[in-house]
Amino acid sequence: MPLTGIRVLELGSMVAAPLGATLLGDMGADVIKIEPPGGEEGRRVGPRRGDDTGLYVGVNRNKRGMVLDLTEPPGREVLRRLVQQTDIVIHNQRSPARERLGLDYAALAAIRPDIILITVSTYGESGPYAGRPGIDPSAQALGGLMAGTGEPGGPALKAGAAVADVTAATLVSYAAMLALWARARDGQGQAAEVALIDGVVHLQGVQLGEYLLTGSPPPRVGNRSPFYAPYNSYRCADGGEVHLAAFNDKFYRNLCRALDAPQLLEDPRFASPALRLEHRDALDAEIAACCARYPRAELMARLEHADVVAAPVNDYPAATADPQLRHNGMFVPVEHTAHGRLEVPGIPLHLAGTPGAVRRPPPMLGEHTSEILGELACRVDVPDAP
Repeated sequence: MPLTGIRVLELGSMVAAPLGATLLGDMGADVIKIEPPGGEEGRRVGPRRGDDTGLYVGVNRNKRGMVLDLTEPPGREVLRRLVQQTDIVIHNQRSPARERLGLDYAALAAIRPDIILITVSTYGESGPYAGRPGIDPSAQALGGLMAGTGEPGGPALKAGAAVADVTAATLVSYAAMLALWARARDGQGQAAEVALIDGVVHLQGVQLGEYLLTGSPPPRVGNRSPFYAPYNSYRCADGGEVHLAAFNDKFYRNLCRALDAPQLLEDPRFASPALRLEHRDALDAEIAACCARYPRAELMARLEHADVVAAPVNDYPAATADPQLRHNGMFVPVEHTAHGRLEVPGIPLHLAGTPGAVRRPPPMLGEHTSEILGELACRVDVPDAP
């Protein structure tokens, strides 16, 4: 795999830093997740099964788990030995905690000069908001994403998924690749920073580009588009929903044929993309009436046959059963020490020559402590798995 031979120490909590390390583990890196004796915060948030939460299981595949108490000398000594054999350290510890635990760049580089350190924070490591506590919705709120999400005239809404965290995790893996490449070229390690608010700006290139160009913030549009119509979710005869988009005349004609609605092609209000956008309330009502005649499966078959941009609005049970997502390997079975057969999210990119793989389930707290200490030939008194 691409990152075979690379070792990563992850000392993160919740989503962004742990998931960033997971993306490296997916591609072959040996990721060691170091947690304090009580476990990281993600083990205590949300619905759980046994000792695990969905949050923790969802973002921590392809790692070995180790418990270290970095407030005590034995734990710091094990960390020192691990850093000597490590390429990348990832964490979201705030200052001064990182200095107290020996996780700042100066302390790590004193152990291994070519170390790569990637720190994750909500606001950044310097500037007026540095050091403030924050989480995913904080970044969505500050970066404008929340204000741009929701129905017209309704309240600002956060995205359902933790998009700021997941974007930051992707940027963590990107920073790691760039830093590894630079180190291979120059022989130098470096520190890198990923801020959730920066990722939120990155997510909104289209919307912020519009504002910066025109001076007008884009409107809140819900499931619609400010540029095209029809572009919305519509309810079917059996209560299911589909999302349709007809952003040019070709796809509009295809949609009208799929819905057996020639009157929509003949209506002068809908004769061009600009007119359809101008009269989108009336057009939405017409499309909604047409969709309500068909059960969703039948409607999707008609739309697919007619080459229409359309997708079912799946809930989680339907999404996890979707044949295309299954084909893409996005839900992968693993054998978990406590839960037996367990499915975890899969790898969201596919390299033909050096593919990644889900090789390990999310580790139990301290599951591999003894194994890793044995590799280090350590004889210090460090707590093992509970």
